[in-house]
Amino acid sequence: MADQPNIPVPVEMPHSISRARIDDKGRIKLAAGFLHFFDALPERKVFVTSLDGRIAEIYPNSAWNEMEKFLIDNRQNPAARRALFTAGRLGSDCEVDSQGRVTVNSELRAELGLDNQELHIQPFNRTRIRILSAAMFSELMADFQAADPKADETELLGAGMP
Repeated sequence: MADQPNIPVPVEMPHSISRARIDDKGRIKLAAGFLHFFDALPERKVFVTSLDGRIAEIYPNSAWNEMEKFLIDNRQNPAARRALFTAGRLGSDCEVDSQGRVTVNSELRAELGLDNQELHIQPFNRTRIRILSAAMFSELMADFQAADPKADETELLGAGMP
């Protein structure tokens, strides 16, 4: 049998929401699946920020560069200008360490109320990781619990869901 080329398989982010806490040094420890994801990237640098002042997000640098370009290209839109300003005001560059920990700066933690509570870590759009406070997670849960699952399924099937 002929040798087959060594084609790297892209590593996907985990699919489920996990739990975490901020430690006394301001770091959040990501689940093992996220560490595997970051291990497969060419670099471990990330940008930790919030676009809306409500939900924190961890962007691999390449994903943040795309988001930043989008916001700059759309700066005529007031929402894009606000998101870019908020991201710069609350954000910080850091690296995912060998144990899967990411530092969340004190201003972002204080503004979003992330300290001293259980947090929910959500993969989002295959490009970033959202950090949800207990209050934000409860707000999202209330929205989803108020929905009609049968109507949602009908709508998604009509939109072509496999």
